[in-house]
Amino acid sequence: MRRTDRELKTTGEIIDVLNSGKIVQIAFLDGNEPYIVTMNYGYVLENEKIRLYFHSAHEGRKIDCIKNNPHVCFSISICDPFIAGEKACGYGMNYRSIIGYGTMRIVESDEERLSGLNVLMKQYTGKDTWQYDDEMLKKTTVSCLEVKKISGKRKK
Repeated sequence: MRRTDRELKTTGEIIDVLNSGKIVQIAFLDGNEPYIVTMNYGYVLENEKIRLYFHSAHEGRKIDCIKNNPHVCFSISICDPFIAGEKACGYGMNYRSIIGYGTMRIVESDEERLSGLNVLMKQYTGKDTWQYDDEMLKKTTVSCLEVKKISGKRKK
């Protein structure tokens, strides 16, 4: 990282961005072409490992990408107050952001699917456990991004 003075250096700082974030951008490789998707997420931290969970339909370009090449890059950004300047290029934005790399997989077990959905719902509601309609569950794919590398940056 070029600006080490802006680096998020602790796990706690990275977790703060994960807690504060509402959406993640995931970059897939679709053949030779990049494909970026914005999604809602939930995360878990266990044994120093971070996993992000998502939900989607059973079919589509994203699902094809996961099956064909599970390696992804992702980013979460928190925009803090906009700073007005006196002249051009004097404007700016305070922010916190993380970028990471990992592998995506489709969750197969019913137990992990329900756990992943609960993690996702907790991100937005703070509530740990939910009941899910069987019809909705039949239509929903849960995927998991296992983070291999992550770093963060901030501008105050």
